[in-house]
Amino acid sequence: MKRFKNILLVAKAQCEHPFELEAALTLAEQNSAEITLLMVLPALSSFHLMKPERPQQDIEKDYVQHHLNELLARAGRYQQRAEIRCKVVIGTEFIQVIRSVLRNHHDLVIKTAEPASWVKRLFGGTDMHLLRKCPCPLWLLKPEVAPTYSTIAATVDFNPDDPQSVEQPLNRQILELASSIAIHNSATLHILHAWQLESAGVVLMWSDNPEQAEAEYNQSLYSSHQSGINRLKLLMAKWIGQPAYDYCKPHFELLRGDASHILAKRVEELEPGLVVMGTVARTGIAGFLIGNTAEAMLEQLNCSVLAVKPAGFVTPVTLDE
Repeated sequence: MKRFKNILLVAKAQCEHPFELEAALTLAEQNSAEITLLMVLPALSSFHLMKPERPQQDIEKDYVQHHLNELLARAGRYQQRAEIRCKVVIGTEFIQVIRSVLRNHHDLVIKTAEPASWVKRLFGGTDMHLLRKCPCPLWLLKPEVAPTYSTIAATVDFNPDDPQSVEQPLNRQILELASSIAIHNSATLHILHAWQLESAGVVLMWSDNPEQAEAEYNQSLYSSHQSGINRLKLLMAKWIGQPAYDYCKPHFELLRGDASHILAKRVEELEPGLVVMGTVARTGIAGFLIGNTAEAMLEQLNCSVLAVKPAGFVTPVTLDE
């Protein structure tokens, strides 16, 4: 599947051949895509700028140019594989990454995760900002692990009371991306969906046998989720094509329990190299635009993640300086 055409790779200094560059190059070759290497430098301290003989603007210009030369030299070794542009800016990393996406219409951001140092969590502050606010798909790679996968997990969601929700574009994007990567890696693909037992509520008030009524209610709930899964199987075959579906042989799993817990637990059992998942925007809460389930899952994962935003997502970051 040819999807990504304009890839943004978040580059780091002093890194000769990072795995994220190989991932970007492979995608670029598959999709005839362009790559932009973006390095975001922290602002110089007042100590570095205390040189009366040179204007601050000149010092910052040399600072940027030094790292740009390093980036150009790195990119030059791979120009035969893809068209690579280089850019170096000073600022806050997640803001500059998102502004580059907005300004240049990148359709994928690739970055190596930076583990949070104060907790046992793979994704640090910058990564969480990007997961919450980056408007295009974000591929966060586990450090020092090659992006080749034998097992891939994807999570999907829908409302069983609304059969049309199975067809939502976010599910389609997740399944197309996950199947494409699985096929490329000859990987096993597990597609996970969670459902939870609920109280039958008012139904029990009018029942002579409340326990049976509740059991029947939850069986009906399970059946509606299973119907959604069956519908998703047919749609996936249609979306990616029957030959690709037959080759991929995805394993659909309907899990019972709280989504944020049971999905993370199943992912831990599967030990996939990559999880493909959607993040759902909340409206009206600036700076916290990620669904509760996605947020809770991300705090428990220890593998690479490809995160996708729903259609219509608007980042709170703007191009205003």
